[in-house]
Amino acid sequence: MKKVLSALLIAAMAILLVNNSFAKGKKIKYGKVGLADLQMTTYEFDTSAVAVVLYEKGEYDGTNHQFYFHRRLKILKKEGLDFANYEFNTGAKGFIKGITFNLEGGKIIETKLDKHNIYEEKIWDYKFEYNVAMPNVKVGSVLDIEVKYDGFPPVWYFQRSIPVVLSELELGDNQYLTFRKSLGGIIRPQSVGYNHWRAENMPAFISEAYISSDKNYLSRIELDINETHFPGYYALEYTSSWKSVQTILLRINSFGKALEWPNGFLNKYAKEIEEAATTDTEKAKLAVEKIKSLVSWNGVSRFTIAEDNLSEVAKDKEGNSAEINLMLIELLDKLDLDARPMVMSTRANGMLHPTYPSLNKLNYVVAYVNVDGKPLILDATSKDLAWNMLPVRCLNYGGRVLDGHNTQAAIISPKEKFAKRAYYDLTLDENMNLSGKLSYLNKDYAAYSFRNDYKSYLGDQDYVENLANDKDGLSIIDYKIENVKVLEKPVSEKYEIEIEDAVSVIDGQAFINMFLFEQINENPFKLEERKYPVDFAYARAASGVVRIAVPENFTIAELPKPVSISLPEKSAKFTMIYQMNNNVLTLNYKLLINRSVFPENAYLYIKEFYSQVINNQGYPVVFNIN
Repeated sequence: MKKVLSALLIAAMAILLVNNSFAKGKKIKYGKVGLADLQMTTYEFDTSAVAVVLYEKGEYDGTNHQFYFHRRLKILKKEGLDFANYEFNTGAKGFIKGITFNLEGGKIIETKLDKHNIYEEKIWDYKFEYNVAMPNVKVGSVLDIEVKYDGFPPVWYFQRSIPVVLSELELGDNQYLTFRKSLGGIIRPQSVGYNHWRAENMPAFISEAYISSDKNYLSRIELDINETHFPGYYALEYTSSWKSVQTILLRINSFGKALEWPNGFLNKYAKEIEEAATTDTEKAKLAVEKIKSLVSWNGVSRFTIAEDNLSEVAKDKEGNSAEINLMLIELLDKLDLDARPMVMSTRANGMLHPTYPSLNKLNYVVAYVNVDGKPLILDATSKDLAWNMLPVRCLNYGGRVLDGHNTQAAIISPKEKFAKRAYYDLTLDENMNLSGKLSYLNKDYAAYSFRNDYKSYLGDQDYVENLANDKDGLSIIDYKIENVKVLEKPVSEKYEIEIEDAVSVIDGQAFINMFLFEQINENPFKLEERKYPVDFAYARAASGVVRIAVPENFTIAELPKPVSISLPEKSAKFTMIYQMNNNVLTLNYKLLINRSVFPENAYLYIKEFYSQVINNQGYPVVFNIN
């Protein structure tokens, strides 16, 4: 009993010590970790937390133009081990050190971060990306990391997907430059002094389905240099306007200068396209397809090139998004099309601020071109998309078009949907098994999703085997998959199938759920309140026809009534209707999401809409077996 009381007392003291030492804003010294941190097993304000940031302090020394930050993190559960890997951006090369602390046999064991666990990549002249993997991490570990570099952070997050006990940012003045500071997030930090902010006991951000990026809604401060003014020199504007951002970008070697090179290696391709195309639209299409055939995307999203020039990228046959799309812009230019770079931020990177220009927020570039009197936004990174469609990562509201003189805002609003149509033509036999045909037609983003998924399999047979394994009771006897590589056409799937256990027989009655494998089993919206928009990225259309021929001794006992459910302005609609004719039961259904984004005040409506869809899809057809 004494041992139990002693253990409880130690745990209670650990919680008190953690809260008292961090929440009062006391500066914690790097490398000095007490027993309280190591003995902590849960976080009192969120006992479900898998990890917790105990302390985080960032300080900008304006005199030396140097930034320092220290972060201390506690791993509470196995699911929290991923938080031992840090990813962050800096304005210059950084000095990084770290220690992992573990309590073993009553002793504190330290494991220092090795340079081989630090990965550095230069994004462009003023931006570096670091990935750090802390060593010897286990449940119970406390991690300390300290970083110093010249410059200041592009963004400081007071909130994360795990709780934060204390996060603090302090910015000193620099007489030679001015900042633009933009506060964002649902919960705002407390201002505790001039250019000094603090957040205490910040809850974990709860992310739900259909969100563009957590980064848009986390409590944060985004920073950009507004202008510099050194003695004896003219003031240099950086982000005072989008025009000044354009001036900076067109001046640097990894962006604007890359477009000034002759890039003569593209001349022969331009000539081939000129000879083959009869309209500007055909030129643009062939240009996108040519770049896709020349270079493969390496999975890296950038708005600057990593190679010395674009010809080196063509030789490597692989490049980042900027290298590929700047090459596309050059080829379009050689075809006398009015092509310009459009800089933007991807969905995962967060939205551009609607008012304030930014250099730090940019991470992508696409081609903006006027073709036959219509503006087109083009991207050549995905070999699975039709030439005039954008990857999902680009569907992030919009960006800025740079023309060398002025800039203009451009909105990204895809006309293409995620459109999937299902058709079942089945027969129910005396053993209560279904057999017949199943087909799918995947259009636009549904076709893109299929092609993207299909790449991970060895071919048709491998894909079909996995499809059958994923669906209970399904056996696929024969199949035909068409247009996987014909990007302008929908992907067609045709199957000969058998389904077991799809019909339940109870007390002389048969129960059949006609939605079969198309039924939505779980509502993706579970929060009582959601303080950020529902972002589907694109409109959606799921429709289908299900026909089942039943035995002659079946008669209808219960047939679900026709249903039509709509949200205001037909922003979402669900319909279903059953018909019985000559022992053939037919279901027609449609589920339409006609808007890509719903504001947060519409959340409860879209949540209830899905609840009603799920409820109605769950009603079986009931037959009497005579």
